[in-house]
Amino acid sequence: MTQRAEARLAGISYLSYIVFAMSSSILFDKATAGADIPQTLSALARMMGTARVTVLLDLLQIVCALVLSVTLYRLVKAVDPTIALLAMLFRVGEGLLGCLPLLSKLELVQLATSRTVGSASEPSFVARGSQLLHRPDQVFSEFCFVVGGFLFAYLFLRGRLIPRRLAWIGVITIGAQMLIVPLHIASIVPGSVVNWLWFPILLYEVPLGLWLIAKGTAKLDSRTPQPEKHPRVCQ
Repeated sequence: MTQRAEARLAGISYLSYIVFAMSSSILFDKATAGADIPQTLSALARMMGTARVTVLLDLLQIVCALVLSVTLYRLVKAVDPTIALLAMLFRVGEGLLGCLPLLSKLELVQLATSRTVGSASEPSFVARGSQLLHRPDQVFSEFCFVVGGFLFAYLFLRGRLIPRRLAWIGVITIGAQMLIVPLHIASIVPGSVVNWLWFPILLYEVPLGLWLIAKGTAKLDSRTPQPEKHPRVCQ
């Protein structure tokens, strides 16, 4: 595959990832709307078709993450192969860890469909539903995303492969989230802060996806610092 084709595939994957992730989140929030756990599970049982659609969207999101990990690595590896490989591994980890919240969702769907009349208010039923709704599976995938995304943005900037202003937006917005997500995992920062900080990242990823589709990446700038080669000294 040519560099131009890889850039186009990466751009399509970026935009598709965003569409799948946002659509899944909106639809699942709608399917699980309720004032408490029994009402939430009752709503989920009524909107089972919507919930199953979100499962498919989550699977497509995982595919996009894996495609991005490979294509972005191919685009930036000439800048620094070691950092590029590390970034790819984090994005692969993001895709694999994305299976954890999907498993929780499938268990929640099964719980909602298997409940019997009167069981919705049983303490064990409510406790299990609450556990599945509030499991912190997603944060580990998010951690891999921000670390891998920051490293790729840094390599785009360092290699001058995309407009510098766009690359700087990625470094700053994803870098800020990279600091906040670990604090959220450690229960120092509330989840609401993390949720709000995803929106500035869209100012980088949406234009980047469009740029990669339309323009691709530039050739590695000859002004990019390269390792110095020292002449051998013969004894």
